[in-house]
Amino acid sequence: MKSDKDVQHMNLKAAVLKLIDGPRYQVGDKLLPELELCKKLEVSRAALRNVLDALQAEEYIRRIQGSGTVILKKRTKYVLNLSSFGSAAELISGYDVLTTEYFKIKEIDAGNEYTERLEVEPEERLLFVERVRSLDGTPAIYTQNVLVKSRIEYHQDLYAEIANSLSHTMGWRVETCDTRVHLCAAEGILSQRLRVCVGTSLLLVEETARRQDGLPLDHSYDYYVADAFDFQITRIRK
Repeated sequence: MKSDKDVQHMNLKAAVLKLIDGPRYQVGDKLLPELELCKKLEVSRAALRNVLDALQAEEYIRRIQGSGTVILKKRTKYVLNLSSFGSAAELISGYDVLTTEYFKIKEIDAGNEYTERLEVEPEERLLFVERVRSLDGTPAIYTQNVLVKSRIEYHQDLYAEIANSLSHTMGWRVETCDTRVHLCAAEGILSQRLRVCVGTSLLLVEETARRQDGLPLDHSYDYYVADAFDFQITRIRK
């Protein structure tokens, strides 16, 4: 569990990155002087310097003594077309730059929370999967998948096959995906996993994947950091 100091550092870093990525700055420009940044962000100079050191190590900036802080790069935004994807996995499957930096699986009982959504009994065993995927080293997508263990087809190592399938596209026989798209704000575990400030805008893609017989196989929540993507929807008149 992250300490309050770690969370403050994470939120401040996200705030500085948001400034760098904004329209005010271009690569080669100088950031505001430290004292002005401290006043703008309402933080101590020591806290700001820790963040600037971290960003320099990641080669976003270069700090030049007596001259200021120069911006070396801005985060790349990736285009996601929401018009025709079949599942959330397919939406981002074309990006080889995506890397998985956090992956965890645990077994849970369905209880009352998932009985209706996944059409199971309360005692049914489910697999709860958490993932964080990064773009250019920056967390960009946090996903929670809940899978019905008894409905998954696998050959040898169940957990390994789940990891492989969820890191690419669903390797199981999914016939349909019921999908909803929402706007939401980061808080709690979302803020921690994605290393963004509380209140940061996220796009949530929620879906239920069904087998050919209509039974739900998986229910997932994919949270995309809005600043990392350009979301596009094309409407076609027929």
